[in-house]
Amino acid sequence: MVEISIVVPTFNERENIKNLLIAVSKTLEGYDYEIIIVDDNSPDGTARVVQEYALKDERIKLLVRSGKLGLGSAIIEGFGMANGNYFLMVDADLSHSPEDIKRVIDSRKGADIVIGSRYIKGGKIIGWPLKRRIISRIAVGISKNLFNLSVKDPVSGFALYKKEIFERLSSKLDPIGYKLLLEILVKSRELTVNEIPITFIDRQTGQSKLNIDEIINFIKLCWRLRI
Repeated sequence: MVEISIVVPTFNERENIKNLLIAVSKTLEGYDYEIIIVDDNSPDGTARVVQEYALKDERIKLLVRSGKLGLGSAIIEGFGMANGNYFLMVDADLSHSPEDIKRVIDSRKGADIVIGSRYIKGGKIIGWPLKRRIISRIAVGISKNLFNLSVKDPVSGFALYKKEIFERLSSKLDPIGYKLLLEILVKSRELTVNEIPITFIDRQTGQSKLNIDEIINFIKLCWRLRI
């Protein structure tokens, strides 16, 4: 049995995914893990890069979907084919550093969920413009107040889940956009959550996935969870 399954949704991340795979293999040397890339049929050839690395490393697996179907469903599908005792969702753009990936994994003992938090003491964000910071803070504030959550970063895209948690909730999950963590926190209040500080670094190459559609999806998710 694999210990850690790292699920990485991708769309047009050819340059980033190559660097991520190299960095993770170095940082997690000696760890029992697999990496599952869920690619939404990227026109830039992301899947071909992953296939090349998969030939050299059997821990790398690839799922290519028919089109751009969304981050939330990509994570769910990746978790569905994972073999690990813990499932970790990670961005492909290197905004989650390999060193923080290791720290999140090492903090799993006794926790149902480990959140890589930008907003707990010691966490920080590098490279975001003011507009992006404001949007993020508003999303965090809405999530915490609307659902009475105590965690500092309930909309983080960087979290580790115990396998049993996902299996118990999978039939209840219907993710909109990329806020899977928020949905799980709201639908399962008794979880033991460990939140650790991370340094979130804005992507250096490619385009951000945050757009007006994702903001609308976040509002839809909050409305649906609330009612």
